[in-house]
Amino acid sequence: MTDTALVSNETIGTVDTIEILYTAPTSGLGTVIRALTVTNNSTASVSYKAYIFSAAGVIDGAIAPLKIVVRDRFDSAASAVNQVIPAGGTLRAENSTANALSFYMTGLEQ
Repeated sequence: MTDTALVSNETIGTVDTIEILYTAPTSGLGTVIRALTVTNNSTASVSYKAYIFSAAGVIDGAIAPLKIVVRDRFDSAASAVNQVIPAGGTLRAENSTANALSFYMTGLEQ
């Protein structure tokens, strides 16, 4: 198995609302996040949080708690690397400014 792009420059259109960016296949052993990059192409600093939810919609807490991405910069979300999204679970995120951040994730569906 090889790593593939699982989220390709997705944006979140609503402010401070947790949105689904990726859903792991229900079969298998879940998805390993290999890289998560959050890029700010807007004219101001923007914050985000990222979460992993179980298939039942349960959350334990943020995997990337309140991160601020300065304009024209990116965040590599190091705390997300090698985390496992369980089968049927989701990667979700929220941001402080609509459509300001682009989320890109590569990973391995097991």
